[in-house]
Amino acid sequence: MEEVQPLPFFLAKDLFIVALSRQIHLDFHCSELIKDIGNQFDAKSFKACLKKAKVNAINLFAKCHHSWSYYPTKVGNVHPNLSFDLLGKQIEACREVDVAPHIYFTVGWSSNDAKAHPEWSARNSDGSYIINGNDPKLVAPESPDSTSASGILPHFYWKFLCLNSPYHHLIYEQVEELCQLYKVDGFWFDIYQVHRLCFCKHCISDLRKQGVNPEDKSAHEIFQAAVMREHCKELRDLIHRYLPDASVFFNGTTSLEEGSNFRHKLYEENTTQDLEDLPTTWGGYDKLPMQSKFFLNAGYQITAMSGKFHTEWGEFGGFKHPDALRFEAAGMIAFGAQCNFGDQLHPDGKMDQCTYEQIGKAYDYVEKIEDYGIGGKPVSRLGVWRSFDEVSDEGLCKMLLEGQVDFDIANFSEDFSEYSAIILPSEVKLTEVVVAKIKTFIEVGGAVLVIGKALLNFSQATQASSFAVNYIGSSSHDCDYTKVRTPLKPFFVNSPFLNYTPALKVQALEGAEILADTYEPYFSRRVEHFCSHQKTPFKREKSDNSALIRKQKCIFFAHSLDVLYYKHGARVHRELFHNALKSVYKDPIVQVNMPSSGRVSLLHQESEKRYVLHLLYSPPIQRGRVAVIEDFIELVNVEVKFNFPEKIKVIQLIPDGCELPLSIDSENCTSVQVPKFKGHCLLVFSYVS
Repeated sequence: MEEVQPLPFFLAKDLFIVALSRQIHLDFHCSELIKDIGNQFDAKSFKACLKKAKVNAINLFAKCHHSWSYYPTKVGNVHPNLSFDLLGKQIEACREVDVAPHIYFTVGWSSNDAKAHPEWSARNSDGSYIINGNDPKLVAPESPDSTSASGILPHFYWKFLCLNSPYHHLIYEQVEELCQLYKVDGFWFDIYQVHRLCFCKHCISDLRKQGVNPEDKSAHEIFQAAVMREHCKELRDLIHRYLPDASVFFNGTTSLEEGSNFRHKLYEENTTQDLEDLPTTWGGYDKLPMQSKFFLNAGYQITAMSGKFHTEWGEFGGFKHPDALRFEAAGMIAFGAQCNFGDQLHPDGKMDQCTYEQIGKAYDYVEKIEDYGIGGKPVSRLGVWRSFDEVSDEGLCKMLLEGQVDFDIANFSEDFSEYSAIILPSEVKLTEVVVAKIKTFIEVGGAVLVIGKALLNFSQATQASSFAVNYIGSSSHDCDYTKVRTPLKPFFVNSPFLNYTPALKVQALEGAEILADTYEPYFSRRVEHFCSHQKTPFKREKSDNSALIRKQKCIFFAHSLDVLYYKHGARVHRELFHNALKSVYKDPIVQVNMPSSGRVSLLHQESEKRYVLHLLYSPPIQRGRVAVIEDFIELVNVEVKFNFPEKIKVIQLIPDGCELPLSIDSENCTSVQVPKFKGHCLLVFSYVS
């Protein structure tokens, strides 16, 4: 993965002057089988709900996943049961209460367009439709005599359409129509998934013209990304001809999606970055930190997007508790993002009063703290190089977050001089340019922690000179065990502990300090040889291959601890990682000791001459497939040690508003104590230039 350059040309103007900090995404996907669409819409009630919830921006529907439009279009198709310009009325109402209107427009999923134009649909290599949420056990194939399925439609079942077909021209014409009809603050386009390779007749024809084998996944993906990029550019340029200051966002381009969007940098077509994540069912609450740090360092304004739903999009009657909404919103601000909560408007157009009362409780708190988050930039002396592999990145991120070790994303750094230490996750792929920068960083005294296969980015000579390691190869076993040596103690396990996948086989060279040893199993578990219920036990004698090696300020972990932690969550792996990290990373800007569900985020607001440290604490509870935020246990006497480059003149606790005294211990360590907080608080460190 190449280095990423910040701030595309169209972001040169001040994006942070007007913050749309409290947003709503108002879903409105309505079947043609439902009558009287929008007939209960009332502008007065609509405005009252937005004001009650302290909303200052909203996404309003022009065209939905059913392909219906909610305004008098001459290009697309108006919903057959809508009798007036609902979109226009909503925009007008928004203007009257100073809420910025943005237009939502579906792209990737449009069911009636797909039905009317099967030649526009995206296809798999066997000619079948590319379908989201497909389950053949539930949905019968499209033939009248099929009885192989129950006829139940799975959630999120939609056919994908291909942008390399005339469908693109329909979108373009309708967006131009919208630009001519309405003056809005932005456009929000939905469903962009470049990793779903299309084999429709249009794509096959163009691929062959370019001499590309459609079965060459890498080349096909490059083609697909180019098609999507050109589509996005045409729409953005079109919008800016009519509305020069409008924001433009293509949803999906900030999603990891097997790394495809980041490989091709499709997010560069956005003028702002919305980070869609419904943490209750989309993998938990630890995805935002890495995403926000990446895009803030790229120079973008960001919006964190969740939903008011208990589960995810399209859930009528689903509610999070207001306390959970408030906590999520605080987390968004803590990581430097604007807030957006998704709602789904009833087909009759009547706003749900209860929803906006609950969102209002969260946004009331956001209004009090937003100045201490939005516009801030992450700052840390620990840099993480983002690999864009979801498992290794998130596993590493979780280990750091659970130890309240704040970090920065190093991908945008010119020479790493702002960091004392850098961590390379196991799945990272580095260019020669980046490898050279890391070698220089080591030469000037920087600490580098290399996890697992990240070692293979370096030549054998560099492995030896910088890490005192000789790579031999992969292990032939299905697991192994680690036992730590004295320099990493105290450690709560003094006997060999299990690694669910084995280490790389490496030999420690001269100059190496072995911090942990590897113990191999008698054999791998197979049909012909096994022992007990699970993995085979370890041999008593240690292996010649070391588990953890340190040379001066460089550390090599032979196991992919990031992947192990993501998949298995063993505390023993996290503590091994932290003990090793502490041995070379000596000067963090802040140190906080909270339970493992505690989260910290340090932002620098240079124009305000202050640092802001956010503290968050509420343990998610897994109930079925849903992670629930419910318990807010008060933490007391939380000590924060700090080491800022500037002289701190005053420390303020928000939202309490009181000043806190600092103290200096016998080792000249400066700290402050938070008397108590529940859920969220922040410390403002104002400094003298």
